[in-house]
Amino acid sequence: MIATVSQGLVVVAGVWLIGLGVFMLVRPRQALVALSRMGGSPSVHIGEMTVRILAGAAMILAAAGSRYPLAVMVIGGFLIVSAVVLLVLPRRWHAGYSTWWASRIPVPAVRLIAPLSGVMGGALIWVVI
Repeated sequence: MIATVSQGLVVVAGVWLIGLGVFMLVRPRQALVALSRMGGSPSVHIGEMTVRILAGAAMILAAAGSRYPLAVMVIGGFLIVSAVVLLVLPRRWHAGYSTWWASRIPVPAVRLIAPLSGVMGGALIWVVI
């Protein structure tokens, strides 16, 4: 039961990454605005970290039944550790970092990297199904 639920959550994360790629391709300026707002408020910051932790935990729990258990477990662990680090550091650092990147990434680059998000989402789904 836990494996099925965690596998489903990983699939949802993959679908989210595909949707993010489409959003970046169609609305690159709005994608940069969204990036600049990460960490901008406590609710956005904690919400983002909660989603990272849940996705990471789901990946760890689904890893054993995946095509590449070690890779899925390592990526899941990275998501959890990075979220905990961002929760411990001052939120304004996270907000400043996302704003810094959003102001430096050119709009055409957002469109260029959009397919990578879709491919990674598809790969994530493939690896756990």
